[in-house]
Amino acid sequence: MNAAEDNPGSASPATLRLWKVWYMLGGLMLVGVAVGSLIPAPDVGVGDKLSHFIVYFALGGWFGLLASDRRALLWTFAGLLAFGMLLELLQAMTAYRYAELADVVANAGGCLVGLLLHFTPLRRVLALIDRVLARSLPR
Repeated sequence: MNAAEDNPGSASPATLRLWKVWYMLGGLMLVGVAVGSLIPAPDVGVGDKLSHFIVYFALGGWFGLLASDRRALLWTFAGLLAFGMLLELLQAMTAYRYAELADVVANAGGCLVGLLLHFTPLRRVLALIDRVLARSLPR
């Protein structure tokens, strides 16, 4: 029995009618993070590690809401961690950015906390939004 069967009102790719849209939005978030990580660093007005934590909290939260079960959460964490590590390596190849292990730790922490949203009522909110939007779109 999977999580969608355990909780029919929750969101998962098996229950979301617009799952392609939700993953496409997640993909756009990943592209935005990659671009933002590889351009010269703008001053965002918050500490560097805090910004890493917040961005990866958002990514972990988004994809955590879409995960179908705990195994998918584990793969999501591994994928986002690898994504963050790859960006750190790419930053080291630029003349204006540099890689830091502390950034990877902040990314992992944000991602882990964001993935916990999987266990909150936000999954039901996403499922509700999905149903409302799916009904309002032409078939």
